[in-house]
Amino acid sequence: MEKIKAQLILSITNNNPESFLPFLMSAEVETEAPNKDNFYKFFKGMLNHAHESSEGQLTLKIEQPTLDTDKEALNYNFYDNTHKYPLLSILVKENNNLISLDVIPF
Repeated sequence: MEKIKAQLILSITNNNPESFLPFLMSAEVETEAPNKDNFYKFFKGMLNHAHESSEGQLTLKIEQPTLDTDKEALNYNFYDNTHKYPLLSILVKENNNLISLDVIPF
């Protein structure tokens, strides 16, 4: 799990979604999207947009979701130097040796 999360963070901060693809396709990862291909296309688009909009490097803050009552869930929020709100937010849930990912739209 830790390796998957570390690679997710690296792929986002380095704007390299392709580096996360092998991890996304592993059996330990599930997504809220209808399938992993759809998730990847949306993730890649949101990541590219976040980097185009950012001023400076994206930095991660792991925060409790405000809308989700699931205690297992965390928001991986990526901020730049100037915007008040995250430019990219990934909902991460871990349970039973599975990690579930969902890209939170703006």
